[in-house]
Amino acid sequence: MDTKKMRLLKEPSVDQTFSMFTQSQELKKAAAHFFESMESVLLRNQIVDALQPYNLGSVTAVYEIFGGYVNRSFGIYTEKDGQKNEYFVRKYKYGITESEITFEHLMIEYSKAHGLDIAAGLIRTKDGSTFVKKVEGAKEKKKDIYFAVYEFLKGEDLYTWDTPNLNDEECASAGEVLATFHNAARDFNSHGLERVEPKIMDLLLALPEKYKTLAQTDIDTKFHTYYKSKLDSILEVIESSRIPNEILEKMPYTPCHNDFHAGNLKYEDNKVVGIFDFDWSKIDHRLFDVSLALAYCCCSWKDDEDGVLLLDKCAIFLKAYQQRLVKLKGLEPLNAVELEYLPTMIAAANIYLINWDVLAYYAGTNLNEYEYIAYLQHNVRLMNWIENHKAEIADVANSL
Repeated sequence: MDTKKMRLLKEPSVDQTFSMFTQSQELKKAAAHFFESMESVLLRNQIVDALQPYNLGSVTAVYEIFGGYVNRSFGIYTEKDGQKNEYFVRKYKYGITESEITFEHLMIEYSKAHGLDIAAGLIRTKDGSTFVKKVEGAKEKKKDIYFAVYEFLKGEDLYTWDTPNLNDEECASAGEVLATFHNAARDFNSHGLERVEPKIMDLLLALPEKYKTLAQTDIDTKFHTYYKSKLDSILEVIESSRIPNEILEKMPYTPCHNDFHAGNLKYEDNKVVGIFDFDWSKIDHRLFDVSLALAYCCCSWKDDEDGVLLLDKCAIFLKAYQQRLVKLKGLEPLNAVELEYLPTMIAAANIYLINWDVLAYYAGTNLNEYEYIAYLQHNVRLMNWIENHKAEIADVANSL
């Protein structure tokens, strides 16, 4: 072999390899910075473009609001006729349907018109629509995307869904707000529109087969190992949380917020003064929405008691809920059957949260492994706590 006109591929030294590795780290940082910068520019341009059908003036500033896992949220400032205004803008998750958005918006406007005055109102476009449809990407990567503009609510963002550290007054106020919403929305006619998600009891029927299939996923991760180790106990609780139809018939259906947690409320002087994020809303058993709120708002995330349902907080929340409905004289307070099945429905509500943990992980990409293990571990701890303390939960219900 004549090597005179060939290039010898030399084996680099340790120092040369280290130098190239260091350069690759810098390139990685630069690429990440470039991606973040381009995403920021894209999002701002998308929002400005989506606001063209509105009569809000010129956009002067756009801020992304963090905390959500599905939709993207933004606070914006506009200027019109020399006056500055602020609004909340939502970029909806990929895959949502127009009928789901229409359902949400109709329900919000109905609820506001019937007593839920602390909900963020929708801003309409010049032609009267409550949302704007745009297209993102091209050819086979083309996707429909949706934006909506809301009033920017007063009050403070004090908590998130995994820091539900409400004091007693805030907890009582949250219970009153959920009751006010259920009462305001009780006669809402959805005209056949609804979210593309089964009602809680129908969902429980579908989960076992889905969960067994996910357990066969060919991946070797800490989350997957933990999930498989807890699957049998999760399946047992799914089975024991099913409520017979003849009992369910005695439980009222209402529009449900379906994501009523401390991070979707705003506060002022120990009172809830704002409620938002109705995009998970659907028609379901009223008791499910109450139970999900308890699992969110009254469960500890603190290290020494993570997964413990704080029964004193539950009692405060439920008492305030009941008393508010008595005062409003519209929707009846939780009835005897609902109170009897409260422990079972709380268990079902927590399975609903486990389902979010599991599906989000297996459907996601580039997720933080330890973050999602922490979520699933929290809800598994809560699941076990509920199963071991149903008598105490029943005592709280009976005390009402």
